[in-house]
Amino acid sequence: MLEIHNLSSGYDNIPVLKSLSLKIDTGNLTAVIGPNGAGKSTLLRTISGLLSVSDGSIMMDGIDITKLRPDEIVGLGIIHVPEGRMILSRLTVRENLIMGSFQRKDNFQINKDFDKVLSMFPILGDRLTQLGGTLSGGEQQMLAIGRGLMAKPKLLMLDEPSLGIAPIVVEQIFNMIKQIQNEGVTILMVEQNAAKALNAASSAYVLELGEIKASGSAKSLLLDDGIKKTYLGL
Repeated sequence: MLEIHNLSSGYDNIPVLKSLSLKIDTGNLTAVIGPNGAGKSTLLRTISGLLSVSDGSIMMDGIDITKLRPDEIVGLGIIHVPEGRMILSRLTVRENLIMGSFQRKDNFQINKDFDKVLSMFPILGDRLTQLGGTLSGGEQQMLAIGRGLMAKPKLLMLDEPSLGIAPIVVEQIFNMIKQIQNEGVTILMVEQNAAKALNAASSAYVLELGEIKASGSAKSLLLDDGIKKTYLGL
């Protein structure tokens, strides 16, 4: 579905990603793990068109999206759930969810997807009139993912979905992420909790200082001695 070739990008002429290449297969949950400052969020921001590409290319279903605007990229079905959730704190839960569908015109299907999101995250159904900013961290993460699903993604990109959330809620969210994948949505997930990410993913990449240092099936990386020592504390 997504192919990245020799990608370089960064901030204010400061390079972060350096000739990075990776491939996301349709239907897979692909994880990107690595330390703070490795360039994980930069990767998602570059795919989303929020950062300019200085070299290389990004292809989505055979279409070159390297120079497209963020709204055009969203229109192709690439949906980014950012680090820190970035919900609209002064809008209600209902309004946040509906905002996710702002580019869609299929009102009947939008209503069906709205009901589907509430069935996946029942707590949101109990909070529909509550302002987004008053939710707990875990509820805000559910809302952010739900808003992403309302855009009807082909590729859902999740940036640190476990960040700042209680362990019991993290478990719920990862279960929902697997359910989303099982329903046919391709997922690219950046996650600092390497054990959680690798146990959930089909394939994975290890990113360090803007470069891919290892890749393969998530299962093979879980068994790799270097990965276990560096990222899993084993």
